[in-house]
Amino acid sequence: MSMVKRMIRSEHVRHGVKVGLASVLAYLLADWVGLPYGYWAVITTVIVMQMHVADSIRMCLYRFSGTAIGAVMGIAMILIFPPTHWFTVLGIFVGTAICAYLTRYDARFRMAAITVSIVYLTSLGTDSRIPFGLFRVAEIGVGVLCAFVVSVLVWPNRAGSTLRARLKGQFEDAAARYALLMSNFLSLQKKADPDLFFDLDADIRKNTEMFHSVYATERLFFREDVALLSMQVTVIRSVLERLQSMLTLLNEVEGTGFDIIMAPELNELVRTTSEALCAVGAGEPHDPRALAAAVVAIEARFHELRQQGVTLRFGVRRLFQVLGFINAAQHLGEYMLEILNRKEMTAGE
Repeated sequence: MSMVKRMIRSEHVRHGVKVGLASVLAYLLADWVGLPYGYWAVITTVIVMQMHVADSIRMCLYRFSGTAIGAVMGIAMILIFPPTHWFTVLGIFVGTAICAYLTRYDARFRMAAITVSIVYLTSLGTDSRIPFGLFRVAEIGVGVLCAFVVSVLVWPNRAGSTLRARLKGQFEDAAARYALLMSNFLSLQKKADPDLFFDLDADIRKNTEMFHSVYATERLFFREDVALLSMQVTVIRSVLERLQSMLTLLNEVEGTGFDIIMAPELNELVRTTSEALCAVGAGEPHDPRALAAAVVAIEARFHELRQQGVTLRFGVRRLFQVLGFINAAQHLGEYMLEILNRKEMTAGE
């Protein structure tokens, strides 16, 4: 039974069921309204259905608008070119060539070229070419409608939900790698893997495209906190850039490392910053007082050690490395304090 439950929860299994359901619905609806070639509706449904609701909606709009443009052009070609062999060849060339050229302005003209071909060619040899072509357009419209309805109402796999889960994992991953980075710094400035953030960076790069899908389509049909998502997408990118600069500072200076007297304060800063990162990733309000205290403690301890002359033990390059790394950690904490106090994070309090 557990295997069956896991299969039902699988996105691919659900997507398969939804495509099958939408295809059957398209065929039955086309048959019910009296459209003679219901397979065009089924083919359209299979083409339009995507894993995420946002992608399906975008494909529906793309297919429907392209079909409308292509229908107008197809009817114009029927009226302009006589149904002879060579005029048909010329009509095919003109219609598809124009649509292909117009894709430089809008990608939907690619779909218009398909509809032009369907309307123009499938109506050859019929007595009423224009009504025959419009029936094909109607069948495509039925397929688009069924794909849209099933995508939105049946197990909607929303890009917004997927993006929220991705962001939560990315913030938690960043917090863990930040802790590792600080651990290396406190361990006599042990060098870290230069590719420490490589895979996280590649994963974060995909966020923007997914957010655009949510903003452009899903928010029109579902309640979605796009302001919070936008902030999270921006923050994780900024956090990664800051961590990458700290990695560079840690790895760029050669020589024997030093024990860091400020280790307790830095560990507390990492702990509170990591908690803030996880809270922002989850989109949950978080009490910033502990992080604020850790940031202040770093500043106070540094001034105390400088007055004691402790920093004189460092050479110039190592001094720049140590102070630069600590300063970057402090700035990251201050940045997270700013984020925690934004209205997107405090709205739920």
